[in-house]
Amino acid sequence: MRAKTIVFIHGMGGWGPSDLGGLYPYWGDALRQMGSPFRAFEAKCGPISSLHDRACEVFAQIKGTRIDYGEAHSEEAGHARFSRDFDGRGFLPDWSEDNPVILIGHSAGAPTALLLQKLLAEDFWGLGSNAHWVEATVSIAGALNGSTLAYNLCNDTTGRLQARPSALVGQALSLLSRVLHLGSPPLFDLHLDQWIGTGEASDRAAFGRFAASDDNLLHDMTLHGARRTLERCETFAESYYLSLVACATTPQRRLPFLPRVEQPDLAMIVRQPYGGLYICHRGEFAEPPIEGWGEGDLTMEQWRANDGCVNTISQRYPFLAGTHPVGGEGVFSNAQLAPGGWFYENLEDATGRKFDHLDPVHGGPLRTSAAQREAHRKLYRDLYARLLTLGEEAPAQAACG
Repeated sequence: MRAKTIVFIHGMGGWGPSDLGGLYPYWGDALRQMGSPFRAFEAKCGPISSLHDRACEVFAQIKGTRIDYGEAHSEEAGHARFSRDFDGRGFLPDWSEDNPVILIGHSAGAPTALLLQKLLAEDFWGLGSNAHWVEATVSIAGALNGSTLAYNLCNDTTGRLQARPSALVGQALSLLSRVLHLGSPPLFDLHLDQWIGTGEASDRAAFGRFAASDDNLLHDMTLHGARRTLERCETFAESYYLSLVACATTPQRRLPFLPRVEQPDLAMIVRQPYGGLYICHRGEFAEPPIEGWGEGDLTMEQWRANDGCVNTISQRYPFLAGTHPVGGEGVFSNAQLAPGGWFYENLEDATGRKFDHLDPVHGGPLRTSAAQREAHRKLYRDLYARLLTLGEEAPAQAACG
């Protein structure tokens, strides 16, 4: 069997293999579970950069070229068009339709992968690319439809950072950049060269412009930003789409005559208390964040179950906008996957253990429970086995759901 390339894409606040001295892998033991014929790589993209900028950065690392954010996008955003050069260091220099990749994205890494495939379909970089350069996309606790947690800092009406938080974020980033770059190599790379530029890490004004713009990841993680992204993206007929869903809350009834309310599980309260509680109990939006809010799946009650960072309903498949057929439930349990539609499965069903947002990545190997560490490894062993079977199923397009 011909060698295949898997590229892992981290989420918001994530890091690459060279960050933190290389001592604390973002993906935990995941890459170690991927054997032959796969070659697995970790992409490093801006931990707080916009989905567009992150997709461009992942492309450059896979292909081995200079990062090009595009002339029109860069002009509209107000940052530089070009950034780092990965010439001679690409994961897959002969990347093509005949030599595609499998993208595995955690959290914001999942919509990053979707946007990357759309840019390939548009031949954004003028290299003759198309959607077939991606064989499969795997979303792990993916913020496919954004997260209501983003509204902790963002405005309910616009989805942008509130004025005062944006100023504070800009100042904090300026200070953080200087602290993180005291050593060589830097402890943690913010990867914001397009905004700050080499030698201008203390430029508070540049960080402030970044924080106040729409071209940052926090805005993209709101429902406002997610809908805009999904309007642009699509689910392609010949690619596979698998989604693994994390949930660490449980519906509980405080009193017999009251309706059930979603509550974080005790383990998540200890490890990720703020995000889980915020999503479970935040009030209604001051104004509907997107068209249709208030009906069906677009109600706050449907968005309360979560993994500490991302609403569980957001992780299943894209549905806020765009054309995204649903294949059905079951990733590991489904004997007949097909391209062209989203297949999804709860991680608890797949592994026998509940997963919070960090358990599928670096959180898994750090948990004190040996059972949780083993569940983390089992997840990727099973995913490896599942990816080996892609292409063996019936070629018909998945049905819409």
